[in-house]
Amino acid sequence: MHKKITLLFFVIVCIFTTSISFASEKDAKEQAFKSGLISAYGVHLNKDQLPPTSKADLTYGETRKIQGLDVVDFTFDSFDGQKIPGEVVYPLGFKETQKYPTILAFSGHGEMEELISKPKSYQHAGAVELAKSGYLVFSMENRGMGKLAGMGDHLRLDAVSRLKGGSWYGDITTDALYLSAAVNSLSYVDQKKLGTAGVSTGGALSMLVSALDERISAAYVQGYLGTYAKTFGQDDTHEICNNISGILNIGEMWDVANLIAPRSALYVNGKMDHFHIADAQVSYAKIKEHYKELGVEKNVNLLSPQGVTHEFSTQLATDFFNKNFK
Repeated sequence: MHKKITLLFFVIVCIFTTSISFASEKDAKEQAFKSGLISAYGVHLNKDQLPPTSKADLTYGETRKIQGLDVVDFTFDSFDGQKIPGEVVYPLGFKETQKYPTILAFSGHGEMEELISKPKSYQHAGAVELAKSGYLVFSMENRGMGKLAGMGDHLRLDAVSRLKGGSWYGDITTDALYLSAAVNSLSYVDQKKLGTAGVSTGGALSMLVSALDERISAAYVQGYLGTYAKTFGQDDTHEICNNISGILNIGEMWDVANLIAPRSALYVNGKMDHFHIADAQVSYAKIKEHYKELGVEKNVNLLSPQGVTHEFSTQLATDFFNKNFK
């Protein structure tokens, strides 16, 4: 009897040890990919560490009313000292003594203002629409666009960044991580209910920031999911800023999305979007498999709504965050 117990104990220890070893190996592989991703994009992080909240204060400016909500301009200093403009939309009845579910709404190609006061744009004033549902929403300008157009065309900025092994996407992803650091320092932000959202480049930022910043608990990614090899390679129908040097030596887009797991993510590629649903389905199959392995298959989904082009679906985004945060 004693021998049987000893043998059983030995087997349990072996299984437990093997499980720990497998988990450690998996974590190491994931960390290696994350480091490679940061390097390939040229994200400006010190030893892969997120920007500290102490270095990302927001400086507030003018206030205006849009659809009855307060919208306040702000700026923050990014990794290179560049002042990045942004806007925060406050939900109705906002009080600093309360905590609010918060969304970082990233702009696509165009200007941040499309998320704020231009409902007829392809971004459909998405930040204001989300704030109308009770969310505190922060947006920022992308380098070379809108209020930062004076820096030069974003493709020129991309070319300059590539001289140092970086990219325009790496620069604006870093800006977004500095914004996330600043937002996480605010007392009225519910840090357990922090989301990202966007379409096109905004969708890319939503995915990348959520992959790198584990404080994000839910990501809405529209008009971006595909594969690096086909969407930005074989198809050759998208701007070359999307072609990150050496990225395929690191991994594929589904590997980026898998860094978000087990947290909630919704991917949306409309039936009429030029980010084709067929490309998205290739990546999503890998993403779904990974979530299933983790036992959280319900935390991820891919939608392809009829009649939707390359645009921000405000109602889908609102429904997604309501499901996760309310």
